[in-house]
Amino acid sequence: MSKAFKNQQTRNLSSQDSFVRPKKMVRSETLEGERKERMKRWITFFRRNPNYLIRDYFGIVLHPYQILMIWVLQKSTLAYIVAARAAAKTFIIAIWALTLAILYPGIKIVTVSKTLKQGSLIIGKIEELRHKYSNVDREIESLTINPNNAQVTFHCGSSIIAVPSSETARGHRANYVIVEESRLVSKEILESVIKPFLEVRTPNFLTKPEYRDNPLLREEGIISYITSAYYKAEYWYTYVISCIKKMISGDETSNFLAFDYLVTLKHGIKTKKMLQDEMGDTDDLTIQMEYYNIPSGASGKSYFKPTLFTRNIKRAFYPFRQDNYGKKNKYEIKKIDGEIRIVSADIATRANKANDNSIIACIQLIPILGRGYERRLLYMESHKGRDADVQARRIKDIFFDFEADYICIDVQNAGIGVFEALTEPTICEDRGVTYPALGIADQLFDFIRNEPREELVSNHTRGVNPLPVIFPISTSAELNSQIATSFRTSLQKKLWNFLVTDSDAEDYLIRNVSEFIQDSDNSDLYSTFLAPYVNTNLFISECVNLDLALVSGKIKLQEKPGNYKDRYTAVSYANWIISFFDHELLKESDEQDDWEILSGLTQAW
Repeated sequence: MSKAFKNQQTRNLSSQDSFVRPKKMVRSETLEGERKERMKRWITFFRRNPNYLIRDYFGIVLHPYQILMIWVLQKSTLAYIVAARAAAKTFIIAIWALTLAILYPGIKIVTVSKTLKQGSLIIGKIEELRHKYSNVDREIESLTINPNNAQVTFHCGSSIIAVPSSETARGHRANYVIVEESRLVSKEILESVIKPFLEVRTPNFLTKPEYRDNPLLREEGIISYITSAYYKAEYWYTYVISCIKKMISGDETSNFLAFDYLVTLKHGIKTKKMLQDEMGDTDDLTIQMEYYNIPSGASGKSYFKPTLFTRNIKRAFYPFRQDNYGKKNKYEIKKIDGEIRIVSADIATRANKANDNSIIACIQLIPILGRGYERRLLYMESHKGRDADVQARRIKDIFFDFEADYICIDVQNAGIGVFEALTEPTICEDRGVTYPALGIADQLFDFIRNEPREELVSNHTRGVNPLPVIFPISTSAELNSQIATSFRTSLQKKLWNFLVTDSDAEDYLIRNVSEFIQDSDNSDLYSTFLAPYVNTNLFISECVNLDLALVSGKIKLQEKPGNYKDRYTAVSYANWIISFFDHELLKESDEQDDWEILSGLTQAW
């Protein structure tokens, strides 16, 4: 615990300013005289030392680091707290909001989260505390949680309202704003919608002439940010740096605080085994940010920056599940004229290899004359390495469900076995269908040299008259360099659009997909709907975590120890193929433009 924190606690409890902590709370028949003075002293004491109200009145025992969080929130008009996953951030927000509501009658507190459901968790924590602690319950007049509203009102006139960080939140007013998981709240909404919430709290006594013009009694509107770490390239990090600069310059009203996962071990919130299990299937970049509490982006070697990845797509594609095959796919996405669809697969066969997964990605190509194709990554799934026949069948499931036109697959190493399985008819007993054989695509793009093409047709194609849809890729150091450059260029040109974050997706799914919320206890269905968004998060993390190295003048993207590259491979290989479709589309666009010019000249004559 910091020396400043201890010193402040000592000062708060001292007898300075003739203030003495009352020895006993005594009830009387009247609020006049001694009891009224005693109440003033208790209120003053608890406002200076809110952790004692939490302990002695509510009955809630806090860990030392939580007391420190309360202290920082108490003494700040601007606080930024960055804490690791499972550090009880929501719990502390709920307790602090409760404390403010009781100590400052009539205060309007607004908690802002990315979605209303996330904000409802804060009100849900207050509901839990209400049932557990009688003095919390006696202060609350009403508490509401439903899909459209989450708020608490108090007998003293205070209120706590949870709102989403969206345009629909306009019009709210607050004396205190708490922005929860602030890294997920857009800067535009924060600046144009949330900050304007703030207004001065005006207790009734300030309307009296003797108090009205006293500047010492005026209360500032306060905003506090609590979040987990994220990418340094995002705006939230500039707010953190600004807060820290104010703090170290001597501004005592601005304070920054950070905790990593070790506080959860120290205080028994998590066990070592629980954390090991959680981190076991998590990529290193996520562990760095959400457990070690270290923002990502310090390395200057990263070839892909987070800002390159545009994420505006809310609606994901979903293949048929076993329980809904044979019906109309409610989650299909209708094709438009000129659209091309590609399923791209990166193959692994060793299920026990920690950083090797098979990835299947669904990419929609929308033609834009003069620019090429807009790429939309609509779906992605991952599997630990499996038998080649099983993987080929799953690729065909998704290929036909997605109504795809082509398949992209790396035919080196494990990929050649899956390629061979794709080229023969496939019986799918679960669906009761037989998929046709698939073969090499007809397009004679330069990257498919004639010799390897003939070898794949002659020695690795098993079916008769297969559908010509597969683009095989066999890479080299030079081709990998070209693929990396091509992918980065397409990102810079804003030709890619990706699914929104899983937190944004959850709000979208709640509002638009009835199946997502009809069975709240079905965790498998819940994870199925969120999986494409989570895989997109992991894909972007993989890309950002790839370091640039130059080997013999060629770009080589290197994984950090323990990290993945499979999702990047599946998407970047597909992008390489799409770049050739771009050339074809742009050639058509140029020819059309030339004809229009010629036609105009002819008409002029």
